[in-house]
Amino acid sequence: TDDNRESRLKFLLNEQQDSPSLHFALGNFYAEQSRWGEAQQAYFDAYKVDPSNAELAFNLAVSMDRLGQSKSAVQYYQRALQLDPDQHANFDHATISQRVKELTH
Repeated sequence: TDDNRESRLKFLLNEQQDSPSLHFALGNFYAEQSRWGEAQQAYFDAYKVDPSNAELAFNLAVSMDRLGQSKSAVQYYQRALQLDPDQHANFDHATISQRVKELTH
């Protein structure tokens, strides 16, 4: 169940606080439920552990965007693009660039 999944992730994070993948998984869990404030915190925790990961920067940006934090979202969208110059991450650069334009105009 969702409660079990959340509890399990939190339990694992209690033991492995420096695991970006566990923080990321918890963020994804919250995002699936549109719990954007909690998702943002989990994505931020993941990004703090692994600030060179474009996927983490992107998901953090999305959560900020969903919360109406446009200025911060733009910064992390741009960071995600910078961290993925070869475009290997699991997001579309053109779509992000378009979203940045929308948020800055």
